[in-house]
Amino acid sequence: MKALIIINGDLPDSKYIEPLLPQCERIICADGGANRALQHGIRPHSIVGDFDSITDETRAAFSQCDFIHKPSQYATDFEKTLQYAIDEGVTSATILGISGARFDHQLANLHFMEKFCHRIELDFVDDSGRGFFVSQAYKFAGHIGQQVSLHALRRVEGITTKGLKYPLINESLEWAVRDGQSNEIVANPVKITVKSGNLFVFVCHAF
Repeated sequence: MKALIIINGDLPDSKYIEPLLPQCERIICADGGANRALQHGIRPHSIVGDFDSITDETRAAFSQCDFIHKPSQYATDFEKTLQYAIDEGVTSATILGISGARFDHQLANLHFMEKFCHRIELDFVDDSGRGFFVSQAYKFAGHIGQQVSLHALRRVEGITTKGLKYPLINESLEWAVRDGQSNEIVANPVKITVKSGNLFVFVCHAF
Protein backbone atom coordinates (compact mmCIF):
# COMPACT_ATOMS: atom_id res chain seq x y z
CA MET A 1 0.00 0.00 0.00
CA LYS A 2 1.29 3.45 -0.93
CA ALA A 3 0.77 6.51 1.24
CA LEU A 4 1.29 10.25 1.06
CA ILE A 5 2.83 11.57 4.28
CA ILE A 6 2.62 15.30 4.98
CA ILE A 7 4.88 16.84 7.61
CA ASN A 8 5.15 20.38 8.91
CA GLY A 9 7.39 21.99 6.29
CA ASP A 10 6.73 23.86 3.07
CA LEU A 11 4.64 21.89 0.59
CA PRO A 12 5.59 22.05 -3.09
CA ASP A 13 3.54 23.69 -5.82
CA SER A 14 0.25 21.96 -6.56
CA LYS A 15 1.59 20.86 -9.97
CA TYR A 16 3.88 18.46 -8.08
CA ILE A 17 1.22 17.36 -5.57
CA GLU A 18 -1.74 16.66 -7.84
CA PRO A 19 -0.15 13.74 -9.78
CA LEU A 20 0.66 12.03 -6.47
CA LEU A 21 -2.85 11.97 -5.02
CA PRO A 22 -4.36 9.28 -7.30
CA GLN A 23 -1.34 7.04 -6.64
CA CYS A 24 -1.79 7.00 -2.85
CA GLU A 25 -4.32 4.87 -0.99
CA ARG A 26 -3.69 6.65 2.31
CA ILE A 27 -2.90 10.23 3.28
CA ILE A 28 -1.29 10.59 6.70
CA CYS A 29 -0.29 13.86 8.37
CA ALA A 30 2.31 14.33 11.08
CA ASP A 31 0.77 16.78 13.58
CA GLY A 32 1.31 20.29 12.10
CA GLY A 33 1.45 18.75 8.64
CA ALA A 34 -2.34 18.72 8.91
CA ASN A 35 -2.31 22.53 8.88
CA ARG A 36 -0.37 22.39 5.61
CA ALA A 37 -2.80 19.84 4.19
CA LEU A 38 -5.76 22.09 5.01
CA GLN A 39 -4.09 25.05 3.29
CA HIS A 40 -3.74 22.95 0.12
CA GLY A 41 -7.22 21.42 0.24
CA ILE A 42 -5.92 17.91 0.99
CA ARG A 43 -7.99 15.77 3.35
CA PRO A 44 -6.00 13.17 5.31
CA HIS A 45 -7.22 9.82 6.55
CA SER A 46 -5.11 9.97 9.73
CA ILE A 47 -3.24 12.57 11.78
CA VAL A 48 -0.43 11.35 14.05
CA GLY A 49 1.58 13.04 16.79
CA ASP A 50 1.50 14.79 20.15
CA PHE A 51 -0.75 17.50 18.66
CA ASP A 52 1.22 20.48 19.91
CA SER A 53 1.29 22.07 16.43
CA ILE A 54 -2.12 21.40 14.91
CA THR A 55 -4.48 24.38 15.15
CA ASP A 56 -8.04 24.37 16.45
CA GLU A 57 -9.22 25.36 12.96
CA THR A 58 -7.52 22.31 11.46
CA ARG A 59 -8.89 20.02 14.18
CA ALA A 60 -12.40 21.23 13.43
CA ALA A 61 -11.99 20.92 9.66
CA PHE A 62 -10.66 17.36 9.98
CA SER A 63 -12.90 16.24 12.85
CA GLN A 64 -13.91 13.10 10.91
CA CYS A 65 -10.29 11.98 10.46
CA ASP A 66 -8.55 9.46 12.70
CA PHE A 67 -6.48 11.25 15.35
CA ILE A 68 -3.66 8.99 16.54
CA HIS A 69 -2.29 10.53 19.73
CA LYS A 70 1.35 9.61 20.39
CA PRO A 71 2.64 11.86 23.19
CA SER A 72 6.18 10.46 23.57
CA GLN A 73 8.87 13.14 23.54
CA TYR A 74 11.56 10.59 22.67
CA ALA A 75 10.54 10.51 19.01
CA THR A 76 9.56 13.25 16.58
CA ASP A 77 6.13 13.40 14.98
CA PHE A 78 7.76 12.40 11.68
CA GLU A 79 9.24 9.25 13.28
CA LYS A 80 5.92 8.43 14.92
CA THR A 81 4.13 8.84 11.60
CA LEU A 82 6.58 6.61 9.74
CA GLN A 83 6.20 3.91 12.39
CA TYR A 84 2.41 4.25 12.28
CA ALA A 85 2.44 3.92 8.49
CA ILE A 86 4.49 0.72 8.72
CA ASP A 87 2.17 -0.68 11.40
CA GLU A 88 -0.79 0.05 9.11
CA GLY A 89 0.73 -1.95 6.26
CA VAL A 90 2.12 0.90 4.17
CA THR A 91 5.00 -0.38 2.04
CA SER A 92 5.94 2.84 0.23
CA ALA A 93 5.37 6.52 0.91
CA THR A 94 6.05 9.90 -0.65
CA ILE A 95 6.73 12.67 1.83
CA LEU A 96 5.70 16.30 1.42
CA GLY A 97 6.91 19.12 3.66
CA ILE A 98 10.42 17.86 4.26
CA SER A 99 11.95 21.18 3.15
CA GLY A 100 11.46 24.78 4.18
CA ALA A 101 11.57 24.29 7.93
CA ARG A 102 14.58 25.07 10.12
CA PHE A 103 17.77 23.71 8.58
CA ASP A 104 18.41 21.41 11.54
CA HIS A 105 14.91 20.01 11.03
CA GLN A 106 15.68 19.32 7.37
CA LEU A 107 18.85 17.44 8.33
CA ALA A 108 16.90 15.48 10.94
CA ASN A 109 14.24 14.61 8.36
CA LEU A 110 16.91 13.10 6.08
CA HIS A 111 18.28 11.20 9.07
CA PHE A 112 14.86 9.71 9.79
CA MET A 113 14.36 8.80 6.14
CA GLU A 114 17.64 6.91 6.19
CA LYS A 115 16.75 5.30 9.51
CA PHE A 116 13.53 3.86 8.07
CA CYS A 117 14.60 3.25 4.45
CA HIS A 118 15.15 -0.49 4.97
CA ARG A 119 11.64 -0.94 6.39
CA ILE A 120 9.59 1.14 3.97
CA GLU A 121 10.28 2.57 0.51
CA LEU A 122 10.48 6.35 0.93
CA ASP A 123 10.96 9.39 -1.24
CA PHE A 124 10.16 13.06 -0.88
CA VAL A 125 9.09 15.72 -3.36
CA ASP A 126 9.67 19.44 -2.99
CA ASP A 127 9.82 22.40 -5.37
CA SER A 128 13.38 21.49 -6.41
CA GLY A 129 13.00 17.80 -7.12
CA ARG A 130 12.72 14.32 -5.65
CA GLY A 131 14.99 12.70 -3.07
CA PHE A 132 15.41 9.10 -1.91
CA PHE A 133 17.95 6.61 -0.57
CA VAL A 134 19.44 3.69 -2.51
CA SER A 135 20.87 0.82 -0.47
CA GLN A 136 21.09 -1.91 -3.14
CA ALA A 137 19.90 -1.27 -6.70
CA TYR A 138 17.55 1.27 -8.23
CA LYS A 139 16.65 2.45 -11.71
CA PHE A 140 14.54 5.32 -13.00
CA ALA A 141 13.91 7.28 -16.18
CA GLY A 142 14.30 11.01 -16.59
CA HIS A 143 14.91 13.71 -19.16
CA ILE A 144 18.25 13.97 -20.94
CA GLY A 145 20.22 16.73 -19.23
CA GLN A 146 18.24 16.49 -16.00
CA GLN A 147 20.49 17.00 -12.98
CA VAL A 148 21.08 14.23 -10.46
CA SER A 149 23.15 14.55 -7.28
CA LEU A 150 24.55 11.71 -5.19
CA HIS A 151 25.46 12.22 -1.53
CA ALA A 152 26.56 10.02 1.35
CA LEU A 153 25.47 11.01 4.86
CA ARG A 154 28.07 8.47 5.96
CA ARG A 155 30.46 6.31 3.92
CA VAL A 156 28.84 4.46 1.01
CA GLU A 157 30.89 1.89 -0.91
CA GLY A 158 30.70 0.05 -4.20
CA ILE A 159 28.66 2.66 -6.07
CA THR A 160 28.17 2.00 -9.77
CA THR A 161 26.04 4.16 -12.05
CA LYS A 162 24.84 3.90 -15.64
CA GLY A 163 23.14 6.62 -17.66
CA LEU A 164 24.90 9.54 -15.96
CA LYS A 165 27.40 11.90 -17.59
CA TYR A 166 30.03 11.26 -14.92
CA PRO A 167 29.77 7.54 -14.15
CA LEU A 168 30.91 5.88 -10.96
CA ILE A 169 32.35 2.38 -11.21
CA ASN A 170 32.61 0.56 -7.88
CA GLU A 171 33.53 3.82 -6.13
CA SER A 172 32.91 5.31 -2.69
CA LEU A 173 31.36 8.56 -1.49
CA GLU A 174 31.67 9.92 2.02
CA TRP A 175 30.43 12.97 3.93
CA ALA A 176 33.01 15.79 3.84
CA VAL A 177 35.33 13.66 1.70
CA ARG A 178 33.70 13.18 -1.71
CA ASP A 179 30.25 13.73 -3.15
CA GLY A 180 28.52 13.46 -6.51
CA GLN A 181 26.96 16.89 -6.86
CA SER A 182 25.26 17.97 -10.12
CA ASN A 183 25.70 14.97 -12.37
CA GLU A 184 23.26 14.72 -15.29
CA ILE A 185 21.25 12.15 -17.20
CA VAL A 186 22.64 11.17 -20.61
CA ALA A 187 20.75 7.89 -21.17
CA ASN A 188 17.70 6.05 -19.85
CA PRO A 189 17.11 4.26 -17.64
CA VAL A 190 19.51 5.54 -15.02
CA LYS A 191 20.82 2.64 -12.93
CA ILE A 192 22.44 2.96 -9.52
CA THR A 193 23.82 0.07 -7.48
CA VAL A 194 25.36 0.18 -4.01
CA LYS A 195 27.30 -2.55 -2.19
CA SER A 196 27.39 -1.00 1.29
CA GLY A 197 25.60 1.93 2.90
CA ASN A 198 22.69 4.17 1.98
CA LEU A 199 23.24 6.58 -0.91
CA PHE A 200 21.11 9.72 -0.99
CA VAL A 201 19.97 10.57 -4.52
CA PHE A 202 18.36 13.86 -5.49
CA VAL A 203 16.79 14.22 -8.94
CA CYS A 204 16.07 17.84 -9.87
CA HIS A 205 12.79 18.60 -11.59
CA ALA A 206 13.05 18.96 -15.36
CA PHE A 207 12.04 22.49 -16.40
